[in-house]
Amino acid sequence: MNNKKFIFFDIDGTLLNDEKMPLESTVQALRQLQKNGHEIAIATGRNLFLAQEVIDTFQLDNYIVCNGAAGYFKHELKYENKLDLDAFEKLLQISDESGHQMVYESAHALARRHESIENNASEAMRSIEFEVPDHDASFYLNNPLYQALLFYKDEEKAIYEAGAFPEFRFVRWHDAGVDVLPNPGSKAQTALWMAKHLGFAHEDTIAFGDGNNDYELISSVGYGVAMGNAVDPVKDVAKFVTKDCNSGGIAYALEKLGLL
Repeated sequence: MNNKKFIFFDIDGTLLNDEKMPLESTVQALRQLQKNGHEIAIATGRNLFLAQEVIDTFQLDNYIVCNGAAGYFKHELKYENKLDLDAFEKLLQISDESGHQMVYESAHALARRHESIENNASEAMRSIEFEVPDHDASFYLNNPLYQALLFYKDEEKAIYEAGAFPEFRFVRWHDAGVDVLPNPGSKAQTALWMAKHLGFAHEDTIAFGDGNNDYELISSVGYGVAMGNAVDPVKDVAKFVTKDCNSGGIAYALEKLGLL
Protein backbone atom coordinates (compact mmCIF):
# COMPACT_ATOMS: atom_id res chain seq x y z
CA MET A 1 0.00 0.00 0.00
CA ASN A 2 2.09 2.88 -1.29
CA ASN A 3 -0.50 5.64 -1.71
CA LYS A 4 -1.38 7.92 1.17
CA LYS A 5 -4.46 6.64 2.97
CA PHE A 6 -7.39 8.11 4.85
CA ILE A 7 -7.93 5.82 7.83
CA PHE A 8 -10.99 5.94 10.08
CA PHE A 9 -11.14 4.46 13.57
CA ASP A 10 -14.06 3.70 15.85
CA ILE A 11 -13.41 4.46 19.53
CA ASP A 12 -15.04 1.98 21.91
CA GLY A 13 -13.77 -1.55 21.41
CA THR A 14 -11.35 -0.32 18.75
CA LEU A 15 -9.04 2.53 19.79
CA LEU A 16 -9.92 1.83 23.43
CA ASN A 17 -9.68 -1.53 25.18
CA ASP A 18 -12.28 -3.07 27.46
CA GLU A 19 -11.13 -0.78 30.29
CA LYS A 20 -11.82 2.25 28.04
CA MET A 21 -8.10 2.97 27.82
CA PRO A 22 -5.84 3.26 24.76
CA LEU A 23 -3.00 0.77 24.46
CA GLU A 24 0.43 2.38 24.13
CA SER A 25 0.95 0.41 20.91
CA THR A 26 -2.19 2.05 19.49
CA VAL A 27 -1.08 5.56 20.44
CA GLN A 28 2.34 5.01 18.86
CA ALA A 29 0.85 3.41 15.75
CA LEU A 30 -1.41 6.40 15.05
CA ARG A 31 1.41 8.85 15.59
CA GLN A 32 3.53 6.90 13.12
CA LEU A 33 0.69 6.99 10.58
CA GLN A 34 0.63 10.77 10.86
CA LYS A 35 4.42 10.98 10.49
CA ASN A 36 4.13 8.82 7.37
CA GLY A 37 1.75 11.35 5.82
CA HIS A 38 -1.58 9.52 6.15
CA GLU A 39 -4.79 11.26 7.21
CA ILE A 40 -6.53 9.71 10.20
CA ALA A 41 -9.87 10.37 11.85
CA ILE A 42 -12.13 8.90 14.45
CA ALA A 43 -15.59 7.83 13.36
CA THR A 44 -17.65 7.36 16.49
CA GLY A 45 -21.14 7.24 17.88
CA ARG A 46 -19.99 9.60 20.64
CA ASN A 47 -20.54 13.31 20.24
CA LEU A 48 -17.63 15.74 20.33
CA PHE A 49 -17.90 16.28 24.08
CA LEU A 50 -17.74 12.54 24.80
CA ALA A 51 -14.93 12.03 22.27
CA GLN A 52 -12.73 14.96 23.33
CA GLU A 53 -10.43 13.01 25.64
CA VAL A 54 -9.70 10.51 22.85
CA ILE A 55 -9.15 13.33 20.35
CA ASP A 56 -6.64 14.90 22.74
CA THR A 57 -4.89 11.61 23.55
CA PHE A 58 -4.30 10.79 19.89
CA GLN A 59 -3.72 14.43 18.87
CA LEU A 60 -6.34 14.23 16.12
CA ASP A 61 -7.32 17.01 13.71
CA ASN A 62 -10.19 15.11 12.07
CA TYR A 63 -13.24 13.55 13.67
CA ILE A 64 -16.61 12.19 12.64
CA VAL A 65 -19.00 12.20 15.59
CA CYS A 66 -22.64 11.37 16.35
CA ASN A 67 -22.45 8.35 14.00
CA GLY A 68 -21.67 10.58 11.04
CA ALA A 69 -24.10 13.42 11.67
CA ALA A 70 -21.19 15.86 12.10
CA GLY A 71 -17.80 15.71 10.42
CA TYR A 72 -14.80 17.90 11.26
CA PHE A 73 -11.62 18.29 9.20
CA LYS A 74 -8.71 20.23 10.70
CA HIS A 75 -11.06 21.06 13.61
CA GLU A 76 -13.61 22.76 11.32
CA LEU A 77 -17.17 21.53 10.83
CA LYS A 78 -17.36 20.43 7.19
CA TYR A 79 -20.42 18.17 7.17
CA GLU A 80 -23.64 18.07 9.16
CA ASN A 81 -26.86 16.10 9.01
CA LYS A 82 -29.42 17.09 11.63
CA LEU A 83 -32.44 15.15 12.86
CA ASP A 84 -35.74 16.17 11.30
CA LEU A 85 -37.43 18.26 14.00
CA ASP A 86 -41.07 17.54 13.09
CA ALA A 87 -40.47 13.80 13.02
CA PHE A 88 -38.45 14.03 16.22
CA GLU A 89 -41.33 15.64 18.08
CA LYS A 90 -43.55 12.72 17.01
CA LEU A 91 -40.85 10.37 18.28
CA LEU A 92 -40.81 12.19 21.62
CA GLN A 93 -44.56 11.76 21.94
CA ILE A 94 -44.37 8.01 21.32
CA SER A 95 -41.35 7.52 23.58
CA ASP A 96 -43.05 9.44 26.39
CA GLU A 97 -46.19 7.35 26.01
CA SER A 98 -44.08 4.17 26.03
CA GLY A 99 -42.12 5.17 29.12
CA HIS A 100 -38.76 5.22 27.34
CA GLN A 101 -36.18 7.79 28.34
CA MET A 102 -34.27 9.99 25.92
CA VAL A 103 -30.93 11.82 25.83
CA TYR A 104 -30.46 14.61 23.29
CA GLU A 105 -27.12 15.16 21.57
CA SER A 106 -25.66 18.17 19.84
CA ALA A 107 -22.03 18.03 18.77
CA HIS A 108 -20.85 19.65 22.00
CA ALA A 109 -23.38 18.74 24.68
CA LEU A 110 -25.91 16.22 25.96
CA ALA A 111 -29.08 16.62 28.00
CA ARG A 112 -31.72 14.24 29.26
CA ARG A 113 -35.41 14.76 28.59
CA HIS A 114 -36.85 13.41 31.84
CA GLU A 115 -36.27 14.57 35.39
CA SER A 116 -36.02 11.05 36.77
CA ILE A 117 -33.36 8.55 35.69
CA GLU A 118 -34.37 4.95 35.04
CA ASN A 119 -32.13 1.89 35.07
CA ASN A 120 -31.97 1.42 31.30
CA ALA A 121 -30.52 4.88 30.81
CA SER A 122 -28.05 4.72 33.69
CA GLU A 123 -26.81 1.21 32.78
CA ALA A 124 -26.27 2.11 29.14
CA MET A 125 -24.46 5.36 29.91
CA ARG A 126 -22.24 3.65 32.48
CA SER A 127 -21.15 1.17 29.80
CA ILE A 128 -19.26 4.04 28.13
CA GLU A 129 -18.19 5.37 31.54
CA PHE A 130 -20.38 8.48 31.52
CA GLU A 131 -23.23 9.48 33.78
CA VAL A 132 -26.68 10.35 32.49
CA PRO A 133 -26.44 14.07 31.60
CA ASP A 134 -28.27 16.93 33.27
CA HIS A 135 -31.98 17.49 32.75
CA ASP A 136 -33.07 19.98 30.08
CA ALA A 137 -36.34 18.97 28.44
CA SER A 138 -36.24 21.79 25.88
CA PHE A 139 -32.59 21.26 24.85
CA TYR A 140 -33.60 20.00 21.39
CA LEU A 141 -35.41 23.28 20.64
CA ASN A 142 -32.35 25.43 21.34
CA ASN A 143 -29.48 23.34 19.95
CA PRO A 144 -28.70 21.63 16.62
CA LEU A 145 -29.69 18.01 17.17
CA TYR A 146 -27.44 15.47 15.46
CA GLN A 147 -28.54 12.32 17.24
CA ALA A 148 -30.39 11.07 20.28
CA LEU A 149 -30.10 8.13 22.63
CA LEU A 150 -33.32 6.21 23.25
CA PHE A 151 -33.42 3.59 25.96
CA TYR A 152 -35.50 0.48 25.27
CA LYS A 153 -34.89 -3.25 25.02
CA ASP A 154 -34.80 -5.22 21.79
CA GLU A 155 -38.17 -6.83 22.47
CA GLU A 156 -39.74 -3.35 22.34
CA LYS A 157 -38.19 -2.32 19.02
CA ALA A 158 -41.37 -2.71 16.96
CA ILE A 159 -42.67 0.51 18.54
CA TYR A 160 -40.04 2.46 16.60
CA GLU A 161 -38.40 0.19 14.06
CA ALA A 162 -41.36 -1.22 12.13
CA GLY A 163 -41.64 1.72 9.75
CA ALA A 164 -43.30 4.43 11.85
CA PHE A 165 -40.25 6.70 11.60
CA PRO A 166 -38.67 6.51 8.12
CA GLU A 167 -36.81 9.76 8.85
CA PHE A 168 -34.59 7.94 11.38
CA ARG A 169 -32.26 4.99 11.71
CA PHE A 170 -32.20 3.08 14.99
CA VAL A 171 -28.84 1.44 15.74
CA ARG A 172 -28.43 -0.59 18.90
CA TRP A 173 -25.23 -0.05 20.90
CA HIS A 174 -26.27 -1.53 24.25
CA ASP A 175 -28.84 -4.04 25.49
CA ALA A 176 -30.88 -1.07 26.70
CA GLY A 177 -29.71 1.72 24.39
CA VAL A 178 -30.24 2.72 20.76
CA ASP A 179 -28.82 5.59 18.69
CA VAL A 180 -31.45 7.61 16.83
CA LEU A 181 -29.80 8.85 13.63
CA PRO A 182 -30.92 10.81 10.58
CA ASN A 183 -31.93 8.63 7.64
CA PRO A 184 -30.05 8.55 5.37
CA GLY A 185 -26.93 9.04 7.42
CA SER A 186 -24.08 6.97 8.82
CA LYS A 187 -20.40 6.97 9.68
CA ALA A 188 -19.81 5.50 6.23
CA GLN A 189 -21.64 8.25 4.37
CA THR A 190 -19.68 10.99 6.10
CA ALA A 191 -16.31 9.21 5.92
CA LEU A 192 -16.63 8.58 2.19
CA TRP A 193 -17.83 12.16 1.57
CA MET A 194 -14.87 13.55 3.50
CA ALA A 195 -12.34 11.33 1.73
CA LYS A 196 -13.72 12.13 -1.72
CA HIS A 197 -13.74 15.87 -1.10
CA LEU A 198 -10.12 15.71 0.03
CA GLY A 199 -9.06 13.87 -3.10
CA PHE A 200 -8.64 10.33 -1.76
CA ALA A 201 -9.54 7.48 -4.10
CA HIS A 202 -12.00 4.95 -2.72
CA GLU A 203 -9.33 2.25 -2.66
CA ASP A 204 -7.24 4.46 -0.38
CA THR A 205 -9.84 4.52 2.40
CA ILE A 206 -9.48 2.17 5.37
CA ALA A 207 -11.64 1.73 8.46
CA PHE A 208 -11.38 -0.11 11.77
CA GLY A 209 -14.41 -1.00 13.90
CA ASP A 210 -16.20 -3.55 16.00
CA GLY A 211 -19.87 -2.71 16.57
CA ASN A 212 -23.17 -2.70 14.73
CA ASN A 213 -22.80 1.00 13.96
CA ASP A 214 -19.53 0.18 12.14
CA TYR A 215 -21.10 -2.31 9.72
CA GLU A 216 -21.68 0.15 6.89
CA LEU A 217 -18.31 1.80 7.42
CA ILE A 218 -16.37 -1.47 7.31
CA SER A 219 -18.31 -2.72 4.28
CA SER A 220 -18.17 0.57 2.34
CA VAL A 221 -14.54 1.73 2.51
CA GLY A 222 -11.79 0.42 0.28
CA TYR A 223 -10.41 -1.84 3.01
CA GLY A 224 -12.39 -2.69 6.14
CA VAL A 225 -10.70 -4.11 9.23
CA ALA A 226 -12.75 -5.76 11.98
CA MET A 227 -11.36 -6.01 15.48
CA GLY A 228 -11.06 -9.49 16.92
CA ASN A 229 -13.78 -8.53 19.42
CA ALA A 230 -16.14 -7.33 16.67
CA VAL A 231 -19.69 -8.60 16.28
CA ASP A 232 -20.01 -11.35 13.67
CA PRO A 233 -21.77 -9.26 10.98
CA VAL A 234 -18.85 -6.79 11.00
CA LYS A 235 -16.31 -9.61 10.78
CA ASP A 236 -18.25 -11.09 7.87
CA VAL A 237 -17.93 -7.94 5.71
CA ALA A 238 -14.34 -7.05 6.68
CA LYS A 239 -11.39 -7.67 4.40
CA PHE A 240 -9.27 -8.51 7.45
CA VAL A 241 -9.98 -9.51 11.06
CA THR A 242 -7.21 -8.37 13.39
CA LYS A 243 -6.47 -9.11 17.04
CA ASP A 244 -8.87 -7.81 19.66
CA CYS A 245 -8.79 -4.37 21.28
CA ASN A 246 -6.95 -5.72 24.34
CA SER A 247 -4.21 -7.42 22.31
CA GLY A 248 -2.74 -4.74 20.06
CA GLY A 249 -5.13 -5.27 17.17
CA ILE A 250 -4.65 -1.78 15.70
CA ALA A 251 -0.85 -1.91 15.49
CA TYR A 252 -0.94 -5.53 14.31
CA ALA A 253 -3.23 -4.75 11.37
CA LEU A 254 -1.40 -1.57 10.36
CA GLU A 255 1.89 -3.51 10.31
CA LYS A 256 0.30 -6.24 8.18
CA LEU A 257 -0.90 -3.54 5.77
CA GLY A 258 2.58 -2.08 5.52
CA LEU A 259 1.55 1.33 6.84
CA LEU A 260 3.93 1.62 9.81
